Amino acid sequence: MARRRQSIITTLKQRIPAGERVLVALSGGKDSSVLLHGLLKVRRLLEIHVEACHVDHGLRKESGDDATVVAAMCERLGVVCHVVRLGKRPPQANMEAWARAERYQALKGVMERESLTLLVTAHNANDVAETLLMRLFANKELTTIEESDRRRRCLRPFLGVSREQIEDFVREYQVPFVEDPSNADTAMVRNRVRKKVLPLLERDFDPSIVWILSERAQSIAADCEALQYVAEGTADRIGAVECRDRAWLQRCRKELHPLPYAIKWRVAQVLFTPILGHTVGEPRARALVHLLEGAQQSLDLGGGAVLTSEDGGRSINLRS
Repeated sequence: MARRRQSIITTLKQRIPAGERVLVALSGGKDSSVLLHGLLKVRRLLEIHVEACHVDHGLRKESGDDATVVAAMCERLGVVCHVVRLGKRPPQANMEAWARAERYQALKGVMERESLTLLVTAHNANDVAETLLMRLFANKELTTIEESDRRRRCLRPFLGVSREQIEDFVREYQVPFVEDPSNADTAMVRNRVRKKVLPLLERDFDPSIVWILSERAQSIAADCEALQYVAEGTADRIGAVECRDRAWLQRCRKELHPLPYAIKWRVAQVLFTPILGHTVGEPRARALVHLLEGAQQSLDLGGGAVLTSEDGGRSINLRS
């Protein structure tokens, strides 16, 4: 039997700080529609002000209709709704990355213009479980969806709420929503995980698999945060990268030598991100450690940047 969890209303009472001016990222799907309706039920208790923003990415012919439905729903609820339509996607841009960056930029603009203090999104426990599986399948670093993003003043209160709970809330309170047809497209990896992998794991292994994966993902994230904290402290002691400086490389090797490898590559990543202007992934960061420790002679860091070992391995140089 799947484990019983806090209700959506109780979750919102505990997660949403009182007195905030809240902006709901409202796609119109089940998750965000339930988030909006739930917030309205606790609005008086928490003394919060609630507005919504629908970002029309313009990626489907029906997206304009979705915006109309969402705006009409907000009008019925007495909620101010901001509709932002994005411009054309650059031809070479990755669709998912472009949409995400532009969406958060649009939400930020509404928050600043309307003096709103907290952005809330409807990412839930299933999203966390799906993300963990997707990153495992792709052999990627096991980052996860975090509950709080201070830089964006964003909170994701539903990370302890399952999609099953959301669907129960929709039925109980007759919450209207817009069905995105792309959610049925199993050519997309997330949809395959959602519709094929998770149901298989629930049926053949454990009905609580969503919670198990979600909790494990968040535990991994907490461990990674601790490793990153140590790595940043070590990078501070080493100091900014100094090319062709024997003393810098000697200091770097001395600090790296006693560390576990999981911290070493994170230190290398922290050191080189400011001078490259982007974060190198784990495989390149591990290769960076080999070069810094003298076990590798050169490394292509991407974007035309090449790091080389010089002076008989006693200094490094970066060419771009």
